[in-house]
Amino acid sequence: MPALAATAPTTRLDRAFTVVLARRGTELTVGANESITDVLQLAGVQVETLCEQGVCGTCVTTWLAGDPEHRDSCLGADERRSQLAICCARSHSDRLTLDL
Repeated sequence: MPALAATAPTTRLDRAFTVVLARRGTELTVGANESITDVLQLAGVQVETLCEQGVCGTCVTTWLAGDPEHRDSCLGADERRSQLAICCARSHSDRLTLDL
C-alpha cells in the first residue's frame, strides 16, 4: 500500500481591489497581502484600530457600495448589511466604497 503524501492546508488566495473613500474622493489599491487599514494609514487616513483581527469592532466602518467579504467575528448579520470591520475585510468586487 503506498504511503499517503502530506498535503498543505488549503488557504484562500486574496486578490487586489480598489477601496474608494466616498467623502474624500480618493481611490486606493489594497494589495493581495495588505489590509484596508494598512493601506489607509499609509495614505495618511487616520483610522482607529485595536485588535486587527475583527474581534473588537474598533475599526467598524460603513460601506456604501461593492460586495464586501466579511472576515470578522464582531458584527451580526444585520450590521453586515451596512458595516465592515476594515482591519480584516476583503472585497469580492473590484471596488469597495467606504463612508470615509
